[in-house]
Amino acid sequence: MTFEPSRRSLLLAAGLALPAGTAQAQSLEAVRQRGTIRIVTTSSSPPHGFLDPTSNTLRGIMFEVGTSVARRMSLRATFAEVPFGSLIGEITSGRSDLMSAPLFITPARAEVLDFSIPLYGWGEGFVTRANNNRAYPDLNALAGQNVGAQVGTVQLEMLRAVPGIGEVRTYPDGPTLLLDLRAGRIDVALIDPPSIAYQMRARRLTDLKMVEGYRPVNRWQIGMAVAKGHRPLLDAVNTAVAALKAEGELLRILTSWDIPDTLIP
Repeated sequence: MTFEPSRRSLLLAAGLALPAGTAQAQSLEAVRQRGTIRIVTTSSSPPHGFLDPTSNTLRGIMFEVGTSVARRMSLRATFAEVPFGSLIGEITSGRSDLMSAPLFITPARAEVLDFSIPLYGWGEGFVTRANNNRAYPDLNALAGQNVGAQVGTVQLEMLRAVPGIGEVRTYPDGPTLLLDLRAGRIDVALIDPPSIAYQMRARRLTDLKMVEGYRPVNRWQIGMAVAKGHRPLLDAVNTAVAALKAEGELLRILTSWDIPDTLIP
């Protein structure tokens, strides 16, 4: 199974393309008058978001969360899917009203986006080839190793601060990263464990393994996001997210994708 990211926009509810061109970020009032909320997500991070190759439609946790939040706001959702590294630009440019993607809340990102209350989260981890017996108890164990990470991720920023790494390679998505790891072009990858574990199960990649014994440095939280300063829209999103959590729908979505409830804050 492969998951190919695409730059095109998909209007999933009606099966139509979104209008081309750049728009201004919309206020809550304008969104309600339109009756549609434009949501950006990514297909590069299964099970959080991916393009189903059999139906050419988006699936995954954050697609379901976005759909549910829109419904609770009495709005119709349209989805644009972009590479992970383009998510922030879709919101700051005004092309989309709301981000529903596996983007961690960080102080730097909060300078350009307004995040919702957290949905779920996790710490970083390692994946390597099954025949690699090297121990990776901490980041310093990466000295002399060729390491991979997904572009635009906090994991990549972590690697840049580790001394002695042989080479750091960047990848647009998880499947491409795993392909290079399997081919031996990198020794180990610093990854989001839920995403990579899902891909390894779905594709039956028995030649890879998650590294045991590593203690994550961080525990990040995922939130939805709107353009900076759009407080009424953010408040409406937060109300919908709070209901999603309180009524157990978020737990149902996560467990349906084998994400443990221990990751819900």
